[in-house]
Amino acid sequence: MATQIEMKKWELHQKKLNKLTLWGLKMGYIALYDDELIQKLRNIYSGGIPASIILLSNGMTNGHCYDRATLMSQAFLDTDDDVNLIYAGIDSLRLNPKYLKGKEENPLFDNHCIVERITKDGRHLIYDTSSGLIYDKKLYWLIEHPKVRKINNKESIKEFVKREEFFYPEDPEAGKYASTMILPMIEMTFGRPTEMYSQLGIELLQREIEEYKKRTNYDDVVKEVEEDMANMFGRRK
Repeated sequence: MATQIEMKKWELHQKKLNKLTLWGLKMGYIALYDDELIQKLRNIYSGGIPASIILLSNGMTNGHCYDRATLMSQAFLDTDDDVNLIYAGIDSLRLNPKYLKGKEENPLFDNHCIVERITKDGRHLIYDTSSGLIYDKKLYWLIEHPKVRKINNKESIKEFVKREEFFYPEDPEAGKYASTMILPMIEMTFGRPTEMYSQLGIELLQREIEEYKKRTNYDDVVKEVEEDMANMFGRRK
């Protein structure tokens, strides 16, 4: 159980996080994912689902920072921008009472993975897939006080993605089945407080799912999957 001092530290961090996030959004130091980024993510897949859907869904992303940060980084591998995967302990995990009890068994309990992008015009941006936001690096460091443990540069990311594509290539047939199971689960989360990109007035998650359905003739895919399942279970009788 957390001590009073630990609880107070967490309370102060939450207040700081909220105030600086609101200030950053107002002043332009924090931004939501834009259409240019989302367009690129449409062509990156994981388990048959476009990254443009996965990374807009908090339920599909939060708690999976290593995989999702790697997915996000792929949007910048074909650009002239520099990109790094940064593995670091952050205050949002380090001070969270839920995780403090595990710090003795696991010294990396506060570890998090974020994407650093250094643009051609010299901007240093941080993409945190767990919060779904883009930060000015200086502001992110002020909020989270990252203790960097490891950095994978652009070339190492490319090599990793290349190996993954060789050993685990995307399977359109398997993806067809996956989409009919995963998309309804995501749609059930629309409007939840944690689902920022499905909120009224934003609704980017809804837009991406509809775009994907039109692009893939989703209704026909659903019928095909249902027929396949019927035939499969019919043969087993």
